[in-house]
Amino acid sequence: MGSGEAGAGGTWTFLSNHAHVLLCLADDPDQTLAVIAGRVGVTSRAVQLILGDLIAGGYVERTKVGRRNHYRVNPDGRLRHPLEAGHRVGELIAALGSGGRDPGQRAVGGGDLGELAEQP
Repeated sequence: MGSGEAGAGGTWTFLSNHAHVLLCLADDPDQTLAVIAGRVGVTSRAVQLILGDLIAGGYVERTKVGRRNHYRVNPDGRLRHPLEAGHRVGELIAALGSGGRDPGQRAVGGGDLGELAEQP
């Protein structure tokens, strides 16, 4: 294997950190930046910058709830790369968004994933 290929201990992944953050938010819309950062394997500052991109692009909405933030993923957002532009964020989440849950179990926290799971 070459240095860019994933073997035991490989470092690359198929999804970007933006996709990882999006999947984390779909899994639990009330997570803190620190928790997301730990799950994705980046710094809290990196998550903050990624969230800024996702919010500016219309993929995520942020609402203040007391001193915390609640996030809602827009399932109708189109994937950005031309190879995936025919697909929506909701499809990505439906395919990969089970996180740490049993794949048949729906997410808690606002029903956003329940709506996604029912889309064709």
